[in-house]
Amino acid sequence: MNDNAQNMLSAFMNINLASISHNYHKISKFVKPAICAATVKADAYGLGLEEVAITLQNSGCKYFFVSDLYEAIRLRNIFGSNDNVVYALNGLKPKMTKEYISHRITPVIGSSAELEEYRVNIDECGEHRIALHFDTGFSRLGFEMNEISKLSINGLNIDLIMSHLSTAEDPQSNLPENQLDQLLNATNRFVGIKKTIANSAAIFRGKSFLLDMVRPGISLYCGYNEKGNLNGLESAIELYAPIIQIKNIKAGSTIGYGASYRAIKDIRIALVEFGYADGLPWSLKSTNHQSGGQFYFNNAPTPILGRVSMDIVAIDVTGIKNDIKRGDFVEIIGSNQNIDTLAKNAGTISYEILTRLNSRVKKHYKYV
Repeated sequence: MNDNAQNMLSAFMNINLASISHNYHKISKFVKPAICAATVKADAYGLGLEEVAITLQNSGCKYFFVSDLYEAIRLRNIFGSNDNVVYALNGLKPKMTKEYISHRITPVIGSSAELEEYRVNIDECGEHRIALHFDTGFSRLGFEMNEISKLSINGLNIDLIMSHLSTAEDPQSNLPENQLDQLLNATNRFVGIKKTIANSAAIFRGKSFLLDMVRPGISLYCGYNEKGNLNGLESAIELYAPIIQIKNIKAGSTIGYGASYRAIKDIRIALVEFGYADGLPWSLKSTNHQSGGQFYFNNAPTPILGRVSMDIVAIDVTGIKNDIKRGDFVEIIGSNQNIDTLAKNAGTISYEILTRLNSRVKKHYKYV
């Protein structure tokens, strides 16, 4: 646990940059000869873009995916004048072609309107590489499949063709295989251009999805726990929050907003300074009829009692045999509970948990 954070008595996250580097090397080796890029959108999934991107660059990564132009410019400023390739997944923003080219950002273009705007402006702004996004069944960004044969690509510097899978994490679904077939059939005319379709889940789905490049995100930061996982990936994060008060509660007393939990016997509770304003899902609440989430203290589970408040959550410490006191920290994510377990208990996904953690949660970086 971080001593500085303990002294501040506020919630904090330990981020092990060595684990991120380790995961990148493991995945890179697994996917060879495909290129291993890195998805660092949403502030590197909430872990800090600068620290994570520099770590990945030092680990050998040269291709990075972010969400939009703002994130891309921020990342380019972090990298400076090197040759790292920065892709903006959300495409070309209207009337902003000059910004992409001047900052050497590669827009992932997915519509005729974007492509035409880029083509019109390259004479004035100069040319830079672009990527094309094909919609193979996600029904989100990308050219429709019936548009592809009509695309006019003469004179364009197309660096990459990509698509995105809708159910890569579901072993029972055959949609990913169908999407892969569509992408390969539609790109026969694009000879010599790199192709990519694999996110973290698809990397472990099968070698056929690797193509020329893969785009891991969550597996770099939290490992990946689905069947078929690459052995040896590590979670890079730990999350702790402080106890600010301990109370003895009499049988029959209710706890928290809505009085949704009533003590059926005398219990001891700890109030933890962490709530939905910090990113803890409200859905981790519990009632007398439905259990919610739990934290850990000295490896012992401490179930959440009642609703998650904005800044505080109550946990049951009745069974804690060790001395527990105000100022101690509980583990929210760590050796006893990984982010996938927390997300499952909340009825959500690890991506949402990670990216919801906000600036009230202090970040502490280590490289061990």
